[in-house]
Amino acid sequence: MYDTDAIREKNFVTDNSILAAGKYLLGEGDNKNFESNRSIFEALAMVIQPGRAVDARRLALVVVRTVSRTQNDVVKPHIPLLAPPIFASVRDPVIPVKLTAEAAFLAIFSVVELESAIFDKYMAGAGADLPATVKRSMQDYFKRVALRLGNQARERQEAEGGQGGLGLSGDERDDEKEIWSVGKVDLGEGQFGGE
Repeated sequence: MYDTDAIREKNFVTDNSILAAGKYLLGEGDNKNFESNRSIFEALAMVIQPGRAVDARRLALVVVRTVSRTQNDVVKPHIPLLAPPIFASVRDPVIPVKLTAEAAFLAIFSVVELESAIFDKYMAGAGADLPATVKRSMQDYFKRVALRLGNQARERQEAEGGQGGLGLSGDERDDEKEIWSVGKVDLGEGQFGGE
């Protein structure tokens, strides 16, 4: 099983440990369960918080976005852990973090596929306990930005013949490659492992 203590330790967050968490979550296997997934998502949520290392935040957001996009059922139970730190990052002054946070926000709530259904359920449940200012700000952001981005992605997807998720199919593939790259060995053939 994956050791989440490596991510939880405040001073021991490495890019490889974040990518390894993503690889574990994306991997096939019956050894995953709610509790092990929860501890990983708790660690990722902590890394995503503003004030953490920029590269680590971006990678954690990439992991959340990719897992949400490919295996949303794994992420759904953990939306209450992930939504607040992701939302806190959508207005980040560091553009790569901001853009990745926007994509992760759309992905955890399946905005492209389901519009506001999951977000509305979240706000009626766990989101109802958010501080009033955060709740109001998140609802406003969702209506003004997330739904518009979701509609644009849907239109792009239709124009591309159903391809492209968020209109960033190349970026989405690059994100997956980045996650799967951890633990591969350079065989000196210009690529890592056997792709």
